[in-house]
Amino acid sequence: MERRIASMHPRLNATYNDTTNVWEGTNGWEQVGSLLFHEAAIDLSGYSLQDMTFFPAAVGVQDPGYYSFKAGATSPYSGVIVLDIITSVPMDMATIGTDIVANIGPGMLGNIYEFETLLFGLFRLFTPNTNIALPDFQELQRTQRFDSGEPNASDKLFSYRIVRTLQTDLDDNSTVFVPASRHLVAGLFDEESELVYMQRLKRSYELANQV
Repeated sequence: MERRIASMHPRLNATYNDTTNVWEGTNGWEQVGSLLFHEAAIDLSGYSLQDMTFFPAAVGVQDPGYYSFKAGATSPYSGVIVLDIITSVPMDMATIGTDIVANIGPGMLGNIYEFETLLFGLFRLFTPNTNIALPDFQELQRTQRFDSGEPNASDKLFSYRIVRTLQTDLDDNSTVFVPASRHLVAGLFDEESELVYMQRLKRSYELANQV
């Protein structure tokens, strides 16, 4: 059966508190170190109870709106990294944050997450465009997919929206604005042969317990 599943993420409109080193007004987003992130779950238990496997056909992100970021007054540059991820295993944001600093993406060599667990992965880099008369507007400079699109027999998927600001300094005037978004996955739920399905379940269990 063909299905389209979705997860929703709220906008991020936060102001930095230089005294506490915390972003405030995050609207459900969480902060771990230098990362801001929002997590949503996609329940597939009804299909897994019927021993069905999900075969993704098309994945993507919808985020109508604009990105803006204001670094600290003494920072010589600013930028924003955005990761949109749908995965079959939960992710540790401290690990992701360390890897982003090291220029290592999820599922790549040096990262603890397996490529096949990533149903969807999109990297985007934004930097300022001062030719547009919108305060602190950030323009897309690079985009790159890093997902496998592998079939999946998990009973839950994890949808992440991750933001890391780039700067040498943040102060009480620093702000970051990211639009609300929707992660979409279209695909087919179908039954596999018993042996193939059992092997897929075994592999899913092994991957879930590696991290």
